[in-house]
Amino acid sequence: METALIRQFAHSRLATATCPCLLRSTFLPFNASRSTRHVTPQRLISRLSSSATSAPKTPQPPPSKRRPLIALGIETSCDDTCAAIVTSDRQILSEVLRTQHHLHEPMGGIVPKLAHHAHMRNLPSVVQEAIQSAGLGEQGIQAVDIIAVTRGPGLAHSLGVGLNAAKTLAAALNKPLVGVHHMEAHALTARLTTRDPDYQPVGQDVSTLESGVPIGSDPYPSFPFLTLLVSGGHTLLLVAHSVDRYTTLATTVDDSIGEAFDKTARELDIPWLPGRAGGPGASLEEFAKSSCNPGRYLDRLPIPLSLRSSKSEMKFSFAGLKSAVTRIVNQEKAASSSGEMDESKRQDLAAGFQHCAVTHLCQKVEQALVDCHEQGLDISSLVISGGVGRNATLRSRMDEICCQFKYGGAIATDKMSSKEKKRLKRTSLNAATQKESGKAVRSVRVICPPPKLCTDNAVMIAWTGLERYQQGLVDPYDIDIVPKWPLDMLGTGVVPE
Repeated sequence: METALIRQFAHSRLATATCPCLLRSTFLPFNASRSTRHVTPQRLISRLSSSATSAPKTPQPPPSKRRPLIALGIETSCDDTCAAIVTSDRQILSEVLRTQHHLHEPMGGIVPKLAHHAHMRNLPSVVQEAIQSAGLGEQGIQAVDIIAVTRGPGLAHSLGVGLNAAKTLAAALNKPLVGVHHMEAHALTARLTTRDPDYQPVGQDVSTLESGVPIGSDPYPSFPFLTLLVSGGHTLLLVAHSVDRYTTLATTVDDSIGEAFDKTARELDIPWLPGRAGGPGASLEEFAKSSCNPGRYLDRLPIPLSLRSSKSEMKFSFAGLKSAVTRIVNQEKAASSSGEMDESKRQDLAAGFQHCAVTHLCQKVEQALVDCHEQGLDISSLVISGGVGRNATLRSRMDEICCQFKYGGAIATDKMSSKEKKRLKRTSLNAATQKESGKAVRSVRVICPPPKLCTDNAVMIAWTGLERYQQGLVDPYDIDIVPKWPLDMLGTGVVPE
Protein backbone atom coordinates (compact mmCIF):
# COMPACT_ATOMS: atom_id res chain seq x y z
CA MET A 1 0.00 0.00 0.00
CA GLU A 2 2.86 2.36 0.83
CA THR A 3 4.31 1.75 -2.64
CA ALA A 4 0.99 2.54 -4.32
CA LEU A 5 0.71 5.84 -2.48
CA ILE A 6 4.26 6.81 -3.36
CA ARG A 7 3.72 5.95 -7.02
CA GLN A 8 0.49 7.94 -7.25
CA PHE A 9 2.13 10.93 -5.64
CA ALA A 10 5.19 10.60 -7.87
CA HIS A 11 3.13 10.37 -11.09
CA SER A 12 1.24 13.51 -10.13
CA ARG A 13 4.57 15.36 -9.94
CA LEU A 14 6.19 13.89 -13.05
CA ALA A 15 4.41 16.41 -15.26
CA THR A 16 6.73 19.08 -13.89
CA ALA A 17 9.80 16.92 -13.29
CA THR A 18 11.51 15.72 -16.44
CA CYS A 19 14.86 14.48 -15.12
CA PRO A 20 15.81 12.13 -12.28
CA CYS A 21 17.44 14.86 -10.20
CA LEU A 22 14.09 16.64 -9.91
CA LEU A 23 12.50 13.55 -8.40
CA ARG A 24 13.99 14.50 -5.05
CA SER A 25 10.94 16.68 -4.46
CA THR A 26 8.75 13.61 -4.89
CA PHE A 27 9.71 12.43 -1.43
CA LEU A 28 11.24 15.22 0.64
CA PRO A 29 11.72 18.98 0.19
CA PHE A 30 15.41 19.10 1.17
CA ASN A 31 17.07 22.43 0.42
CA ALA A 32 20.21 22.32 2.58
CA SER A 33 23.47 22.59 0.66
CA ARG A 34 26.23 19.99 1.02
CA SER A 35 28.49 22.47 2.75
CA THR A 36 25.95 23.05 5.53
CA ARG A 37 26.88 21.31 8.76
CA HIS A 38 23.49 21.67 10.46
CA VAL A 39 20.52 20.33 8.52
CA THR A 40 16.85 19.92 9.26
CA PRO A 41 16.21 16.69 11.20
CA GLN A 42 14.77 13.93 9.02
CA ARG A 43 11.69 13.45 11.22
CA LEU A 44 10.77 17.13 10.72
CA ILE A 45 11.45 16.92 6.99
CA SER A 46 9.13 13.94 6.63
CA ARG A 47 6.42 15.68 8.65
CA LEU A 48 6.67 18.85 6.56
CA SER A 49 6.61 16.84 3.34
CA SER A 50 3.45 14.97 4.28
CA SER A 51 1.60 18.11 5.35
CA ALA A 52 2.61 20.27 2.38
CA THR A 53 2.00 17.81 -0.45
CA SER A 54 -0.31 14.98 0.47
CA ALA A 55 -0.80 11.90 -1.71
CA PRO A 56 -4.24 11.32 -3.20
CA LYS A 57 -6.66 9.63 -0.85
CA THR A 58 -7.11 5.95 -1.65
CA PRO A 59 -9.09 3.27 0.15
CA GLN A 60 -7.01 1.38 2.71
CA PRO A 61 -7.15 -2.43 2.33
CA PRO A 62 -7.59 -4.56 5.42
CA PRO A 63 -4.27 -5.05 7.31
CA SER A 64 -4.34 -8.77 6.51
CA LYS A 65 -4.14 -7.99 2.78
CA ARG A 66 -1.27 -5.54 2.90
CA ARG A 67 1.91 -7.15 1.66
CA PRO A 68 5.14 -6.65 3.60
CA LEU A 69 7.51 -3.91 2.53
CA ILE A 70 10.54 -5.04 0.54
CA ALA A 71 13.98 -3.42 0.75
CA LEU A 72 17.11 -3.78 -1.34
CA GLY A 73 20.21 -3.23 0.79
CA ILE A 74 23.68 -2.36 -0.54
CA GLU A 75 26.81 -2.47 1.63
CA THR A 76 30.31 -1.38 0.49
CA SER A 77 31.79 0.29 3.57
CA CYS A 78 35.02 -1.69 3.64
CA ASP A 79 36.22 -4.73 1.68
CA ASP A 80 33.11 -6.86 1.14
CA THR A 81 30.65 -6.14 -1.69
CA CYS A 82 27.14 -7.08 -0.52
CA ALA A 83 23.52 -6.87 -1.62
CA ALA A 84 20.38 -8.36 -0.05
CA ILE A 85 16.59 -8.32 -0.26
CA VAL A 86 14.72 -8.27 3.08
CA THR A 87 11.03 -7.84 3.97
CA SER A 88 9.40 -5.97 6.83
CA ASP A 89 8.03 -9.26 8.24
CA ARG A 90 11.66 -10.34 8.79
CA GLN A 91 12.20 -12.63 5.83
CA ILE A 92 15.60 -12.67 4.13
CA LEU A 93 14.72 -13.30 0.48
CA SER A 94 18.27 -13.23 -0.84
CA GLU A 95 21.81 -12.29 0.11
CA VAL A 96 24.94 -12.10 -2.05
CA LEU A 97 28.45 -11.32 -0.82
CA ARG A 98 31.83 -11.07 -2.56
CA THR A 99 34.86 -11.08 -0.27
CA GLN A 100 38.21 -9.55 -1.15
CA HIS A 101 40.44 -11.53 1.20
CA HIS A 102 42.58 -12.77 -1.68
CA LEU A 103 43.46 -9.16 -2.52
CA HIS A 104 44.21 -7.87 0.97
CA GLU A 105 45.83 -10.79 2.80
CA PRO A 106 49.13 -10.52 0.87
CA MET A 107 49.25 -6.83 1.81
CA GLY A 108 48.74 -7.56 5.54
CA GLY A 109 45.52 -5.53 5.79
CA ILE A 110 42.84 -3.64 3.88
CA VAL A 111 44.16 -1.48 1.02
CA PRO A 112 41.53 1.22 0.24
CA LYS A 113 42.44 1.58 -3.44
CA LEU A 114 42.21 -2.17 -4.05
CA ALA A 115 38.87 -2.30 -2.21
CA HIS A 116 37.49 0.58 -4.29
CA HIS A 117 38.30 -1.02 -7.63
CA ALA A 118 37.01 -4.43 -6.49
CA HIS A 119 33.68 -2.87 -5.46
CA MET A 120 33.34 -1.25 -8.87
CA ARG A 121 33.91 -4.62 -10.56
CA ASN A 122 31.70 -6.66 -8.24
CA LEU A 123 28.70 -4.51 -7.34
CA PRO A 124 26.66 -4.73 -10.60
CA SER A 125 26.70 -8.54 -10.66
CA VAL A 126 26.13 -8.76 -6.89
CA VAL A 127 22.99 -6.60 -7.09
CA GLN A 128 21.74 -8.48 -10.15
CA GLU A 129 22.20 -11.85 -8.45
CA ALA A 130 20.42 -10.65 -5.28
CA ILE A 131 17.40 -9.51 -7.31
CA GLN A 132 17.25 -12.64 -9.44
CA SER A 133 17.48 -15.03 -6.47
CA ALA A 134 14.91 -13.18 -4.33
CA GLY A 135 11.90 -14.70 -6.11
CA LEU A 136 10.18 -11.38 -6.76
CA GLY A 137 8.16 -12.74 -9.68
CA GLU A 138 7.37 -10.87 -12.87
CA GLN A 139 7.79 -7.48 -11.22
CA GLY A 140 11.44 -8.13 -10.43
CA ILE A 141 13.12 -5.07 -8.99
CA GLN A 142 9.88 -3.07 -9.38
CA ALA A 143 8.58 -5.04 -6.38
CA VAL A 144 11.21 -3.40 -4.20
CA ASP A 145 9.75 -0.57 -2.09
CA ILE A 146 12.92 1.15 -0.87
CA ILE A 147 16.64 1.26 -1.64
CA ALA A 148 18.84 1.22 1.48
CA VAL A 149 22.59 1.79 1.37
CA THR A 150 25.48 2.30 3.76
CA ARG A 151 26.24 6.01 3.92
CA GLY A 152 28.97 5.82 6.57
CA PRO A 153 31.17 5.40 8.43
CA GLY A 154 33.79 3.53 6.43
CA LEU A 155 36.39 3.89 3.68
CA ALA A 156 35.46 6.96 1.64
CA HIS A 157 36.00 5.55 -1.85
CA SER A 158 34.31 2.26 -0.99
CA LEU A 159 31.28 4.05 0.42
CA GLY A 160 31.04 6.15 -2.71
CA VAL A 161 30.68 3.13 -4.98
CA GLY A 162 27.66 1.79 -3.08
CA LEU A 163 26.00 5.16 -2.52
CA ASN A 164 26.25 6.23 -6.16
CA ALA A 165 24.78 2.92 -7.30
CA ALA A 166 21.92 3.18 -4.78
CA LYS A 167 21.11 6.77 -5.73
CA THR A 168 21.05 5.87 -9.41
CA LEU A 169 18.75 2.89 -8.79
CA ALA A 170 16.41 4.89 -6.56
CA ALA A 171 16.15 7.76 -9.05
CA ALA A 172 15.68 5.50 -12.07
CA LEU A 173 13.03 3.38 -10.34
CA ASN A 174 11.41 6.31 -8.52
CA LYS A 175 11.92 4.65 -5.12
CA PRO A 176 12.65 6.16 -1.70
CA LEU A 177 16.32 6.22 -0.69
CA VAL A 178 17.46 5.52 2.88
CA GLY A 179 21.08 6.20 3.83
CA VAL A 180 22.04 3.89 6.68
CA HIS A 181 24.59 4.40 9.45
CA HIS A 182 26.74 1.27 9.38
CA MET A 183 26.91 0.96 13.17
CA GLU A 184 23.18 1.48 13.63
CA ALA A 185 22.71 -1.43 11.23
CA HIS A 186 24.92 -3.63 13.41
CA ALA A 187 22.92 -2.55 16.47
CA LEU A 188 19.54 -3.36 14.91
CA THR A 189 20.47 -6.69 13.29
CA ALA A 190 19.32 -8.55 16.40
CA ARG A 191 15.79 -7.15 15.90
CA LEU A 192 15.68 -9.03 12.62
CA THR A 193 16.93 -12.41 13.85
CA THR A 194 16.01 -12.77 17.53
CA ARG A 195 13.07 -14.71 18.92
CA ASP A 196 10.94 -12.99 21.53
CA PRO A 197 11.02 -15.39 24.53
CA ASP A 198 7.54 -14.27 25.59
CA TYR A 199 5.95 -14.77 22.18
CA GLN A 200 3.28 -17.45 21.95
CA PRO A 201 2.32 -18.18 18.32
CA VAL A 202 -1.37 -18.32 17.48
CA GLY A 203 -2.22 -20.21 14.32
CA GLN A 204 0.30 -20.14 11.50
CA ASP A 205 3.25 -17.82 11.97
CA VAL A 206 5.16 -16.96 8.80
CA SER A 207 7.96 -15.10 10.58
CA THR A 208 10.47 -17.73 11.62
CA LEU A 209 14.15 -18.18 12.24
CA GLU A 210 16.16 -20.35 9.86
CA SER A 211 15.49 -23.25 12.22
CA GLY A 212 11.73 -22.77 11.73
CA VAL A 213 11.21 -21.35 15.24
CA PRO A 214 8.57 -18.55 15.26
CA ILE A 215 10.05 -15.19 16.22
CA GLY A 216 6.88 -13.13 16.72
CA SER A 217 5.28 -10.29 14.82
CA ASP A 218 7.21 -7.43 16.48
CA PRO A 219 10.98 -6.93 16.35
CA TYR A 220 12.87 -8.04 19.47
CA PRO A 221 14.62 -6.91 21.64
CA SER A 222 12.45 -3.94 22.46
CA PHE A 223 14.04 -0.60 23.30
CA PRO A 224 16.01 0.36 25.32
CA PHE A 225 18.88 -2.14 25.27
CA LEU A 226 22.67 -2.07 25.53
CA THR A 227 24.72 -2.64 22.40
CA LEU A 228 28.38 -3.63 22.23
CA LEU A 229 29.67 -2.97 18.71
CA VAL A 230 33.08 -4.54 18.21
CA SER A 231 34.69 -4.54 14.77
CA GLY A 232 37.82 -3.66 12.87
CA GLY A 233 37.06 0.04 13.02
CA HIS A 234 34.94 0.45 16.14
CA THR A 235 34.66 -0.45 19.80
CA LEU A 236 31.43 1.10 21.07
CA LEU A 237 29.21 0.51 24.07
CA LEU A 238 25.94 2.38 23.86
CA VAL A 239 22.29 2.50 24.81
CA ALA A 240 19.83 2.03 21.95
CA HIS A 241 16.79 4.11 22.95
CA SER A 242 14.99 3.81 19.61
CA VAL A 243 15.65 3.85 15.90
CA ASP A 244 17.74 6.98 15.21
CA ARG A 245 18.53 7.64 18.89
CA TYR A 246 21.57 6.33 20.75
CA THR A 247 23.72 7.34 23.72
CA THR A 248 27.39 6.41 23.68
CA LEU A 249 28.60 5.10 27.04
CA ALA A 250 32.15 4.18 26.05
CA THR A 251 34.40 4.15 23.02
CA THR A 252 38.06 3.44 22.40
CA VAL A 253 40.67 6.13 23.03
CA ASP A 254 43.14 4.56 20.59
CA ASP A 255 42.82 1.29 18.65
CA SER A 256 39.65 -0.69 18.10
CA ILE A 257 39.51 -4.26 19.34
CA GLY A 258 39.18 -5.53 15.78
CA GLU A 259 42.35 -3.69 14.79
CA ALA A 260 44.14 -5.14 17.82
CA PHE A 261 43.04 -8.67 16.85
CA ASP A 262 44.13 -8.14 13.25
CA LYS A 263 47.57 -6.74 14.09
CA THR A 264 48.20 -9.40 16.72
CA ALA A 265 47.38 -12.08 14.16
CA ARG A 266 49.88 -10.46 11.82
CA GLU A 267 52.55 -10.32 14.55
CA LEU A 268 52.03 -14.03 15.20
CA ASP A 269 52.07 -14.92 11.48
CA ILE A 270 48.62 -16.52 11.62
CA PRO A 271 47.17 -17.16 8.13
CA TRP A 272 43.71 -15.70 7.47
CA LEU A 273 40.75 -18.04 7.46
CA PRO A 274 38.96 -18.06 4.10
CA GLY A 275 35.31 -17.15 3.47
CA ARG A 276 32.92 -14.58 4.90
CA ALA A 277 33.53 -15.77 8.46
CA GLY A 278 37.27 -15.62 7.91
CA GLY A 279 39.93 -12.95 8.16
CA PRO A 280 42.71 -12.37 10.70
CA GLY A 281 40.49 -11.97 13.78
CA ALA A 282 38.70 -15.26 13.24
CA SER A 283 42.01 -16.96 12.51
CA LEU A 284 43.45 -15.79 15.85
CA GLU A 285 40.48 -17.20 17.76
CA GLU A 286 40.86 -20.55 16.01
CA PHE A 287 44.64 -20.52 16.53
CA ALA A 288 44.24 -19.83 20.28
CA LYS A 289 42.06 -22.92 20.72
CA SER A 290 45.16 -25.10 20.24
CA SER A 291 46.97 -23.48 23.19
CA CYS A 292 48.22 -25.96 25.82
CA ASN A 293 49.30 -23.27 28.29
CA PRO A 294 47.06 -20.20 27.85
CA GLY A 295 48.40 -18.61 31.04
CA ARG A 296 52.03 -18.65 29.93
CA TYR A 297 52.23 -14.91 29.18
CA LEU A 298 49.44 -13.51 31.36
CA ASP A 299 51.90 -11.94 33.81
CA ARG A 300 53.39 -9.95 30.91
CA LEU A 301 50.14 -8.94 29.26
CA PRO A 302 48.14 -6.07 30.80
CA ILE A 303 44.36 -5.98 31.12
CA PRO A 304 43.70 -2.40 29.97
CA LEU A 305 42.23 0.08 32.45
CA SER A 306 41.88 -2.55 35.17
CA LEU A 307 43.63 -0.71 38.00
CA ARG A 308 41.47 0.52 40.85
CA SER A 309 41.97 4.12 39.75
CA SER A 310 40.77 3.47 36.18
CA LYS A 311 38.50 0.43 36.41
CA SER A 312 35.34 2.51 36.59
CA GLU A 313 36.32 4.77 33.68
CA MET A 314 34.00 4.26 30.75
CA LYS A 315 36.44 3.94 27.87
CA PHE A 316 38.34 1.26 25.99
CA SER A 317 42.03 1.06 25.14
CA PHE A 318 43.89 -1.65 23.22
CA ALA A 319 47.13 0.06 22.13
CA GLY A 320 49.02 -0.97 25.28
CA LEU A 321 47.94 -4.59 25.01
CA LYS A 322 48.88 -4.68 21.33
CA SER A 323 52.31 -3.21 22.10
CA ALA A 324 52.88 -5.78 24.84
CA VAL A 325 52.29 -8.57 22.31
CA THR A 326 54.86 -7.02 19.96
CA ARG A 327 57.46 -6.80 22.76
CA ILE A 328 56.96 -10.44 23.73
CA VAL A 329 57.25 -11.60 20.12
CA ASN A 330 60.49 -9.63 19.66
CA GLN A 331 61.92 -10.98 22.91
CA GLU A 332 61.06 -14.57 22.05
CA LYS A 333 62.55 -14.25 18.58
CA ALA A 334 65.75 -12.72 19.98
CA ALA A 335 66.09 -15.57 22.51
CA SER A 336 65.53 -18.27 19.89
CA SER A 337 68.48 -19.77 18.01
CA SER A 338 66.38 -19.88 14.84
CA GLY A 339 65.22 -16.30 15.21
CA GLU A 340 61.60 -17.44 15.13
CA MET A 341 58.94 -18.03 17.78
CA ASP A 342 57.80 -21.64 17.90
CA GLU A 343 54.17 -22.46 17.22
CA SER A 344 53.21 -23.60 20.74
CA LYS A 345 54.38 -20.28 22.20
CA ARG A 346 52.53 -18.35 19.51
CA GLN A 347 49.36 -20.27 20.36
CA ASP A 348 49.82 -19.48 24.07
CA LEU A 349 50.39 -15.80 23.32
CA ALA A 350 47.29 -15.68 21.11
CA ALA A 351 45.22 -17.21 23.93
CA GLY A 352 46.67 -14.78 26.48
CA PHE A 353 45.96 -11.77 24.26
CA GLN A 354 42.38 -12.92 23.67
CA HIS A 355 41.82 -13.43 27.42
CA CYS A 356 43.02 -9.91 28.27
CA ALA A 357 41.05 -8.24 25.46
CA VAL A 358 37.81 -10.03 26.34
CA THR A 359 38.27 -9.36 30.07
CA HIS A 360 38.66 -5.66 29.31
CA LEU A 361 35.37 -5.64 27.39
CA CYS A 362 33.59 -7.56 30.16
CA GLN A 363 34.74 -5.14 32.87
CA LYS A 364 33.36 -2.14 31.00
CA VAL A 365 30.06 -3.83 30.15
CA GLU A 366 29.64 -4.78 33.81
CA GLN A 367 30.30 -1.17 34.84
CA ALA A 368 27.78 0.05 32.26
CA LEU A 369 25.09 -2.27 33.61
CA VAL A 370 25.76 -0.98 37.13
CA ASP A 371 25.57 2.64 35.94
CA CYS A 372 22.32 2.04 34.03
CA HIS A 373 20.75 0.40 37.07
CA GLU A 374 21.78 3.33 39.28
CA GLN A 375 20.26 5.77 36.79
CA GLY A 376 16.97 3.87 36.70
CA LEU A 377 17.32 2.53 33.16
CA ASP A 378 15.81 -0.96 32.99
CA ILE A 379 18.07 -2.75 30.51
CA SER A 380 16.69 -6.10 29.35
CA SER A 381 19.32 -7.15 26.84
CA LEU A 382 22.91 -6.78 25.71
CA VAL A 383 23.30 -7.05 21.94
CA ILE A 384 26.80 -7.96 20.74
CA SER A 385 27.48 -7.32 17.08
CA GLY A 386 30.30 -6.48 14.69
CA GLY A 387 32.99 -8.78 13.35
CA VAL A 388 34.51 -9.54 16.77
CA GLY A 389 30.99 -10.37 17.98
CA ARG A 390 31.45 -13.82 16.41
CA ASN A 391 34.09 -14.66 19.04
CA ALA A 392 32.75 -17.58 21.11
CA THR A 393 34.90 -16.72 24.13
CA LEU A 394 33.50 -13.19 24.20
CA ARG A 395 29.92 -14.46 24.01
CA SER A 396 30.31 -16.98 26.83
CA ARG A 397 32.08 -14.50 29.12
CA MET A 398 29.35 -11.91 28.55
CA ASP A 399 26.72 -14.50 29.47
CA GLU A 400 28.46 -14.95 32.81
CA ILE A 401 28.45 -11.19 33.43
CA CYS A 402 24.87 -10.46 32.37
CA CYS A 403 23.24 -13.32 34.28
CA GLN A 404 24.14 -11.46 37.49
CA PHE A 405 21.90 -8.52 36.54
CA LYS A 406 18.09 -8.51 36.66
CA TYR A 407 15.42 -6.48 34.96
CA GLY A 408 11.63 -6.26 34.94
CA GLY A 409 10.72 -4.58 38.23
CA ALA A 410 9.65 -1.00 38.84
CA ILE A 411 12.43 1.56 39.10
CA ALA A 412 13.02 2.51 42.70
CA THR A 413 13.31 6.27 42.21
CA ASP A 414 11.94 6.79 45.73
CA LYS A 415 15.25 5.54 47.11
CA MET A 416 17.29 8.03 45.07
CA SER A 417 18.66 11.22 46.53
CA SER A 418 17.49 14.52 45.09
CA LYS A 419 20.83 14.89 43.36
CA GLU A 420 20.46 11.48 41.70
CA LYS A 421 16.92 12.31 40.58
CA LYS A 422 18.11 15.57 39.00
CA ARG A 423 20.89 13.69 37.25
CA LEU A 424 18.39 11.13 35.98
CA LYS A 425 16.15 13.90 34.68
CA ARG A 426 19.03 15.64 32.87
CA THR A 427 20.66 12.67 31.21
CA SER A 428 19.58 11.40 27.80
CA LEU A 429 19.39 7.96 29.37
CA ASN A 430 16.15 8.99 31.06
CA ALA A 431 13.79 6.99 28.84
CA ALA A 432 10.31 5.76 29.62
CA THR A 433 11.43 2.50 31.21
CA GLN A 434 8.99 2.06 34.06
CA LYS A 435 7.68 -1.52 34.09
CA GLU A 436 4.52 -2.86 35.60
CA SER A 437 5.31 -4.04 39.09
CA GLY A 438 3.75 -7.41 38.44
CA LYS A 439 6.10 -8.30 35.59
CA ALA A 440 8.48 -11.18 36.22
CA VAL A 441 12.10 -10.32 36.97
CA ARG A 442 14.62 -11.97 34.64
CA SER A 443 18.34 -11.91 34.03
CA VAL A 444 19.68 -9.54 31.41
CA ARG A 445 19.81 -11.49 28.18
CA VAL A 446 22.85 -11.62 25.88
CA ILE A 447 21.75 -11.51 22.23
CA CYS A 448 24.12 -12.21 19.36
CA PRO A 449 23.02 -12.21 15.72
CA PRO A 450 24.00 -15.30 13.71
CA PRO A 451 27.78 -15.28 13.17
CA LYS A 452 27.44 -14.69 9.43
CA LEU A 453 25.44 -11.50 10.15
CA CYS A 454 27.97 -10.16 12.67
CA THR A 455 30.41 -9.23 9.92
CA ASP A 456 29.60 -6.57 7.31
CA ASN A 457 26.56 -7.62 5.29
CA ALA A 458 23.73 -6.12 3.26
CA VAL A 459 20.98 -7.90 5.23
CA MET A 460 21.49 -5.54 8.17
CA ILE A 461 21.48 -2.53 5.81
CA ALA A 462 18.18 -3.57 4.20
CA TRP A 463 16.58 -4.26 7.59
CA THR A 464 17.73 -0.95 9.08
CA GLY A 465 16.46 0.80 5.96
CA LEU A 466 13.04 -0.74 6.63
CA GLU A 467 13.08 0.28 10.29
CA ARG A 468 14.04 3.86 9.39
CA TYR A 469 11.56 4.08 6.50
CA GLN A 470 8.69 3.01 8.75
CA GLN A 471 9.66 5.85 11.11
CA GLY A 472 9.47 8.34 8.22
CA LEU A 473 13.24 8.68 7.92
CA VAL A 474 13.81 9.01 4.16
CA ASP A 475 16.77 10.76 2.51
CA PRO A 476 17.02 13.04 -0.55
CA TYR A 477 18.87 11.84 -3.63
CA ASP A 478 21.77 14.28 -3.11
CA ILE A 479 23.07 12.85 0.17
CA ASP A 480 26.81 12.30 0.37
CA ILE A 481 29.03 9.79 2.13
CA VAL A 482 30.02 10.33 5.78
CA PRO A 483 33.30 8.44 6.38
CA LYS A 484 33.48 9.54 10.04
CA TRP A 485 30.10 9.62 11.75
CA PRO A 486 29.55 9.23 15.52
CA LEU A 487 26.44 7.15 16.10
CA ASP A 488 24.98 9.41 18.76
CA MET A 489 24.80 12.22 16.17
CA LEU A 490 21.88 10.41 14.54
CA GLY A 491 18.60 12.20 15.11
CA THR A 492 20.30 15.53 15.89
CA GLY A 493 20.12 16.89 12.36
CA VAL A 494 23.91 17.34 12.35
CA VAL A 495 25.98 15.43 9.78
CA PRO A 496 29.80 15.69 9.79
CA GLU A 497 31.38 17.09 6.64
